[in-house]
Amino acid sequence: MGLMLDLQRLRYFVAVAEEENVGRAAERLHLTQSPLSRQIQSLEADLGLALFHRAKKRLRLTAAGRQFLAEARSLLAHGERVEQQARAIAAGSAGALIIGYVPGAIHAGVVTRWLRAFRMVAPDVDIMLKKLRSAEQESQLRSGEIDIGFAHARPALGAGVSSRAIGRESFKLAIPAHRYGRAAPTARVLHGARFIALPGTAAAGHKDEFFAACAAAGFEPDVRYEAADPLAALEMVDAGLGFAIVQASLERIKPAGVALVDLPPGFDWTMAIHLLRGEPCTPVAARFFGLDVGVE
Repeated sequence: MGLMLDLQRLRYFVAVAEEENVGRAAERLHLTQSPLSRQIQSLEADLGLALFHRAKKRLRLTAAGRQFLAEARSLLAHGERVEQQARAIAAGSAGALIIGYVPGAIHAGVVTRWLRAFRMVAPDVDIMLKKLRSAEQESQLRSGEIDIGFAHARPALGAGVSSRAIGRESFKLAIPAHRYGRAAPTARVLHGARFIALPGTAAAGHKDEFFAACAAAGFEPDVRYEAADPLAALEMVDAGLGFAIVQASLERIKPAGVALVDLPPGFDWTMAIHLLRGEPCTPVAARFFGLDVGVE
């Protein structure tokens, strides 16, 4: 049977080796002398080594004892690092976080704000970002493939996913500037015109809301295309394939040939951004989810 080294016994041995006296070591460890002496004798018996030369009240390390002291100190230092790391993980200050996001949360600056705030309180956490649609995030949160999500859709009740609303995006009409300049087309121009849909607006959870908002503004779009992400939609607008209704925050990164203008009066639809986490979740995910970053 192999020897199981007890870290506590190693601490006793190191104290005796450094003090060269059982009495002083016992006082340092807040023990009485007899139990400490028995622990050292038991350690020597288990190892099959004489660790000390005993001369009157002074103990001096043998050659084997000196070598064992170096190893004992190394093991204790490693054990302390492991204990500190475990405490940090339990506190949500260390570990890894896989975050899913919809492009709209990136373009709105929501993800950046949350990452910046989290880095201030947990700089040692490793973070990986994955671009995922809202439905994919909900599925991967339940399966444990991701820890946190930034999504447009609120998860269904009882889905094993918690959520909180953390932002809301307004929309603009993306038009090809070479054709329309920067003048906003009227509802009459937009009625029956070709449109490029974004994944969020084409999704079942938002499609009805999207068309209802268009109808309230006096036009019905002819959705001919669907873009993989907002930037792709803007490139398609720049190519003259149609109009697109996109997040207002894309103003800063749109192509030069695209103008973002106001939609006709009556279009009052906005899209929420929700922060998601799986249930149960890791301490680091709970800490991220609980940040007070504010709602925009």
